[in-house]
Amino acid sequence: MVHLAESVDLPAYLREGCLNHLSDLGGFTAVVSEELRRGFVRNRVAAPPETSNLFRKVHGGYLMYLVDVTACMAGYTLGKRNVTQQASLNFIRGVEVGDSVAVEARVLHDGSSTALVEVRIVDGNGRLCVTAEVGLFFVGSIDPAALPPEPYFPRNPGVV
Repeated sequence: MVHLAESVDLPAYLREGCLNHLSDLGGFTAVVSEELRRGFVRNRVAAPPETSNLFRKVHGGYLMYLVDVTACMAGYTLGKRNVTQQASLNFIRGVEVGDSVAVEARVLHDGSSTALVEVRIVDGNGRLCVTAEVGLFFVGSIDPAALPPEPYFPRNPGVV
Protein backbone atom coordinates (compact mmCIF):
# COMPACT_ATOMS: atom_id res chain seq x y z
CA MET A 1 0.00 0.00 0.00
CA VAL A 2 1.33 3.44 -0.91
CA HIS A 3 1.27 5.93 1.92
CA LEU A 4 -0.01 9.31 0.80
CA ALA A 5 2.62 11.09 2.87
CA GLU A 6 5.26 9.45 0.67
CA SER A 7 3.65 10.52 -2.60
CA VAL A 8 2.06 13.94 -1.97
CA ASP A 9 4.88 15.72 -3.79
CA LEU A 10 3.98 13.90 -7.02
CA PRO A 11 1.30 15.33 -9.27
CA ALA A 12 -1.80 13.12 -9.40
CA TYR A 13 -1.18 12.06 -13.01
CA LEU A 14 2.29 10.75 -12.10
CA ARG A 15 1.11 9.10 -8.89
CA GLU A 16 -1.82 7.37 -10.65
CA GLY A 17 0.34 6.33 -13.61
CA CYS A 18 2.87 4.78 -11.25
CA LEU A 19 0.21 2.94 -9.26
CA ASN A 20 -1.37 1.62 -12.48
CA HIS A 21 1.80 -0.43 -13.04
CA LEU A 22 0.71 -2.59 -10.09
CA SER A 23 -1.71 -4.92 -11.83
CA ASP A 24 -2.22 -8.65 -11.50
CA LEU A 25 -0.48 -10.67 -14.18
CA GLY A 26 -1.98 -13.88 -15.43
CA GLY A 27 -1.50 -16.14 -18.39
CA PHE A 28 0.72 -18.63 -16.63
CA THR A 29 -1.61 -21.53 -17.40
CA ALA A 30 -1.58 -20.75 -21.13
CA VAL A 31 1.94 -22.12 -21.76
CA VAL A 32 2.18 -25.49 -23.52
CA SER A 33 5.19 -27.65 -24.25
CA GLU A 34 5.84 -28.57 -27.88
CA GLU A 35 9.17 -30.38 -27.72
CA LEU A 36 11.28 -31.97 -25.00
CA ARG A 37 14.58 -33.69 -25.66
CA ARG A 38 17.89 -33.89 -23.81
CA GLY A 39 19.26 -30.35 -23.53
CA PHE A 40 16.44 -28.71 -25.50
CA VAL A 41 12.90 -27.49 -24.79
CA ARG A 42 10.40 -25.60 -26.92
CA ASN A 43 7.33 -24.10 -25.27
CA ARG A 44 4.63 -22.01 -26.93
CA VAL A 45 2.05 -19.56 -25.70
CA ALA A 46 -0.52 -17.28 -27.28
CA ALA A 47 -0.09 -14.39 -24.86
CA PRO A 48 -3.50 -13.76 -23.29
CA PRO A 49 -4.74 -10.27 -22.31
CA GLU A 50 -3.86 -10.84 -18.64
CA THR A 51 -0.15 -10.77 -19.61
CA SER A 52 -0.43 -7.12 -20.68
CA ASN A 53 1.63 -4.34 -19.22
CA LEU A 54 0.38 -0.78 -18.89
CA PHE A 55 1.22 -0.12 -22.55
CA ARG A 56 -0.76 -3.12 -23.92
CA LYS A 57 2.32 -5.19 -24.74
CA VAL A 58 3.27 -8.44 -23.03
CA HIS A 59 4.79 -7.61 -19.64
CA GLY A 60 8.56 -8.12 -19.35
CA GLY A 61 8.01 -10.02 -16.10
CA TYR A 62 5.87 -12.53 -17.94
CA LEU A 63 8.57 -12.90 -20.61
CA MET A 64 11.11 -13.44 -17.80
CA TYR A 65 8.86 -16.16 -16.40
CA LEU A 66 8.83 -17.87 -19.80
CA VAL A 67 12.63 -17.67 -19.99
CA ASP A 68 13.12 -18.99 -16.44
CA VAL A 69 10.71 -21.90 -16.64
CA THR A 70 11.88 -23.02 -20.09
CA ALA A 71 15.56 -22.84 -19.07
CA CYS A 72 14.90 -24.89 -15.93
CA MET A 73 13.00 -27.46 -17.98
CA ALA A 74 16.04 -27.76 -20.27
CA GLY A 75 18.22 -28.37 -17.21
CA TYR A 76 15.77 -30.99 -15.96
CA THR A 77 16.09 -32.90 -19.26
CA LEU A 78 19.69 -33.58 -18.21
CA GLY A 79 18.43 -35.59 -15.23
CA LYS A 80 19.38 -32.88 -12.74
CA ARG A 81 17.23 -30.91 -10.33
CA ASN A 82 18.11 -27.25 -10.74
CA VAL A 83 17.41 -23.69 -9.71
CA THR A 84 18.17 -20.46 -11.51
CA GLN A 85 21.43 -18.97 -10.33
CA GLN A 86 21.62 -16.03 -12.75
CA ALA A 87 19.70 -14.69 -15.72
CA SER A 88 20.54 -12.02 -18.25
CA LEU A 89 17.84 -10.91 -20.68
CA ASN A 90 17.89 -8.68 -23.72
CA PHE A 91 14.48 -7.34 -24.69
CA ILE A 92 14.84 -6.72 -28.42
CA ARG A 93 11.26 -6.29 -29.61
CA GLY A 94 7.94 -5.97 -27.81
CA VAL A 95 5.53 -8.88 -27.93
CA GLU A 96 1.93 -8.17 -28.86
CA VAL A 97 -0.82 -9.49 -26.60
CA GLY A 98 -2.46 -12.39 -28.45
CA ASP A 99 0.65 -13.22 -30.47
CA SER A 100 1.82 -16.83 -30.39
CA VAL A 101 5.45 -16.96 -29.31
CA ALA A 102 7.90 -19.85 -29.25
CA VAL A 103 10.29 -20.08 -26.31
CA GLU A 104 13.32 -22.27 -27.00
CA ALA A 105 15.98 -23.21 -24.46
CA ARG A 106 19.21 -24.93 -25.42
CA VAL A 107 21.84 -26.12 -22.94
CA LEU A 108 25.21 -24.71 -23.97
CA HIS A 109 27.22 -26.12 -21.05
CA ASP A 110 26.42 -29.08 -18.80
CA GLY A 111 28.88 -29.07 -15.91
CA SER A 112 29.10 -31.00 -12.68
CA SER A 113 27.33 -28.33 -10.62
CA THR A 114 26.08 -25.73 -13.12
CA ALA A 115 24.71 -25.36 -16.62
CA LEU A 116 24.51 -22.45 -19.03
CA VAL A 117 21.29 -22.24 -21.06
CA GLU A 118 20.55 -20.02 -24.04
CA VAL A 119 16.90 -19.00 -24.41
CA ARG A 120 15.20 -17.25 -27.33
CA ILE A 121 11.66 -15.94 -27.63
CA VAL A 122 10.46 -15.57 -31.22
CA ASP A 123 7.11 -14.05 -32.22
CA GLY A 124 4.58 -15.45 -34.68
CA ASN A 125 6.31 -13.65 -37.56
CA GLY A 126 9.66 -15.30 -36.76
CA ARG A 127 11.15 -12.11 -35.29
CA LEU A 128 13.50 -12.39 -32.35
CA CYS A 129 11.97 -10.65 -29.31
CA VAL A 130 14.08 -11.78 -26.33
CA THR A 131 17.45 -13.43 -25.94
CA ALA A 132 18.68 -14.67 -22.60
CA GLU A 133 21.44 -16.59 -20.92
CA VAL A 134 20.48 -18.45 -17.78
CA GLY A 135 22.89 -19.98 -15.31
CA LEU A 136 21.47 -23.00 -13.51
CA PHE A 137 22.76 -24.51 -10.29
CA PHE A 138 22.25 -28.24 -9.85
CA VAL A 139 20.79 -29.19 -6.48
CA GLY A 140 20.77 -32.93 -7.03
CA SER A 141 20.23 -35.79 -9.41
CA ILE A 142 16.81 -37.02 -10.41
CA ASP A 143 16.14 -40.55 -9.20
CA PRO A 144 14.55 -42.44 -12.11
CA ALA A 145 12.70 -44.68 -9.61
CA ALA A 146 11.16 -41.76 -7.70
CA LEU A 147 7.93 -40.03 -8.62
CA PRO A 148 8.36 -36.61 -10.26
CA PRO A 149 7.75 -33.69 -7.88
CA GLU A 150 4.13 -32.52 -7.80
CA PRO A 151 3.44 -28.87 -8.65
CA TYR A 152 1.97 -26.72 -5.89
CA PHE A 153 -0.93 -25.83 -8.19
CA PRO A 154 -2.35 -28.13 -10.89
CA ARG A 155 -0.14 -28.63 -13.92
CA ASN A 156 -0.94 -26.79 -17.15
CA PRO A 157 -2.95 -28.94 -19.54
CA GLY A 158 -0.38 -28.49 -22.36
CA VAL A 159 1.64 -31.64 -22.93
CA VAL A 160 4.07 -32.80 -25.57
